[in-house]
Amino acid sequence: MRLLAPPALLRAACAAFALLISAPASAAGLPHFGGILIPGADPLPRIDNVQFAGGPSGVSATINGNNFGAAPADVPCTACTPLELQVLDVTADGTEQAINVVAWSNTQITVTGIAANAGDAMEIDAYNDTTGNAGAWGGLVSREKGLPKITSIQVSGSGETLSLTVNGTGFGAAPPGIGPNVNTPFFMFSDINNASTGTGGGRWNAGYCGAYECDGVTLNYASWSNTQIVMSGFGGQYANGSWYVNPRDAFCVAVWPSTGQSDGTTGGVAKCGRLPK
Repeated sequence: MRLLAPPALLRAACAAFALLISAPASAAGLPHFGGILIPGADPLPRIDNVQFAGGPSGVSATINGNNFGAAPADVPCTACTPLELQVLDVTADGTEQAINVVAWSNTQITVTGIAANAGDAMEIDAYNDTTGNAGAWGGLVSREKGLPKITSIQVSGSGETLSLTVNGTGFGAAPPGIGPNVNTPFFMFSDINNASTGTGGGRWNAGYCGAYECDGVTLNYASWSNTQIVMSGFGGQYANGSWYVNPRDAFCVAVWPSTGQSDGTTGGVAKCGRLPK
């Protein structure tokens, strides 16, 4: 004898299954497989940590994380600047490095030949162009005394009114001209635009205009002190072309101490994160 479920229960189960398999791919931002959403999964690339080591031909880096994807067609490579990976020396005006990409897997990337020194601040951006997303990491090759430190970044708002509260030490007093719609050689916001699949993430910057980094996007500053900087939105060329922020974009902040008068060339520090949904 077969036991039959009550008709109401069967109808509810069928409705739930139909809803599950017909849910749009964009629902809740979750990935899907065969039309079925996978709760808790996250395809966004993520850099968990970077291990540096010195060498006679430069610094090497082992980049650990997840969702980097399969090795792109243009790696491994020597003295290259692949779209899928950018290594920037924040201490040297945000210069993008020509690097040797030795190995690439979904969870680890190995790079050699980085022209950096102990104490240099680095930004590393990794792209998975299959999914059209990027992950970013910012930190130091090694900790040196006297450098500023970013302890946390608090995010609020979105788009043109995105606000960041950058907490730390050693930023110095407010540089001249701090206020609305300005550039300064002591602060840079970088966005790795996840909407730019096939272009290496479409990285752009705001608030800093130097030899290697100058996209014409200015920043509004609500305040600046030795321990906290509050950025309160964009101006200038914001939203011109791909110069805009999307939810879940990877981003980085770089700070140079105002007391050093370094003009963005020495003593910088960087920290990265991801914008909320």
